Amino acid sequence: MPVRCESPSVTGSYLAVADFSGGVANTGKIGRHFGPLADHADTTLVCLDPDEAVEGITYRSVPTFGFRPLGLLVLFAVALVEAARNDYDGVLSISLVPYGCFALAIGRLHGLPVHLGIIGVDLDVHAHARYGSVVRLLLRRFDAISVPGTDHGRQLERLGVPSERIAVLTNAIDVDTYRPADDVPTEYDCVWVGRFTDEKDPLLFVETLAVLDRQGQDLRAVMLGSGPLLPVVKDRVRERGLEDQVELPGWVDEPVEYYRRSRLFVLTSERDALPLTMLEAMATGLACVVPDVGNIDTVVTDGENGVIADTRDAASFATEIQRLRTDDDCYERIATNAPATGSRFSYERATDDWKGILRTLHTA
Repeated sequence: MPVRCESPSVTGSYLAVADFSGGVANTGKIGRHFGPLADHADTTLVCLDPDEAVEGITYRSVPTFGFRPLGLLVLFAVALVEAARNDYDGVLSISLVPYGCFALAIGRLHGLPVHLGIIGVDLDVHAHARYGSVVRLLLRRFDAISVPGTDHGRQLERLGVPSERIAVLTNAIDVDTYRPADDVPTEYDCVWVGRFTDEKDPLLFVETLAVLDRQGQDLRAVMLGSGPLLPVVKDRVRERGLEDQVELPGWVDEPVEYYRRSRLFVLTSERDALPLTMLEAMATGLACVVPDVGNIDTVVTDGENGVIADTRDAASFATEIQRLRTDDDCYERIATNAPATGSRFSYERATDDWKGILRTLHTA
């Protein structure tokens, strides 16, 4: 079972290989993943899209040359050279394909311990694909693997990763920014936030609103984000006659003001490790309607600090949204309990987690 390791302050110099652009807007993930580490250890990040707003990180940025696969190959080469030229204590990565694979090769070549930060696709897709046997072999080669919750930790153990190499890493949010605000008028019944991709399934949210509309429910909703499915979502909103009910303002770097002007947060992801948007919404005091995917059930207790839909379909989501609109006691209980849950996911907690991960890295 993955644990949070209590450890003294850990210092050192670490090479991180990761990128979070993926062809969509930078969402501050560099700061959330590596900012807490940079608070107490020298961190050099080789990436395609640096976030200069994050202090304490030295960047080695790589151009994509207009062709992302070429950029990734150059990223690997730059990271190899960086590891050869400097004295690092370990190699860190987020996401097995390709960054974890890059880190593993670099670490083995230079005799350095290697860390992998698991994301949902690593276990939900890669580990069960046709090449899954290779993925499972690679996972067992890492000296330390961090997970956002215990569900992923148990999955790793079943794949043969020793439990002593697995540690929880808090998905950190800015708890000073994401907190309830008084006297903010409610403008939206529901807010949806995320990338417009198949994985996040924004079309399911539109279909949920269509079900409620057919039931005669008059809702206002806002969908924040961008991505390849945005034109499809706009077309579907128009087809369902929801143009007057759904706003699509695009990507918003800090959605806190939209959270504060909303009553419910809805997550429709097909897969997700532990979504930061859900944690932000809970910390801000929203009642959340979510699917049972990833590590969500380690944070959300159904009916107490959120609602977990019975099935991931429009009818089930519509039922839960309508219940929270009509059952005032249930809504108030969830909205009251949610902020305490979200506030547990602080940068300070993530910094402590990183200390434990680095200790695991050097004792494996």
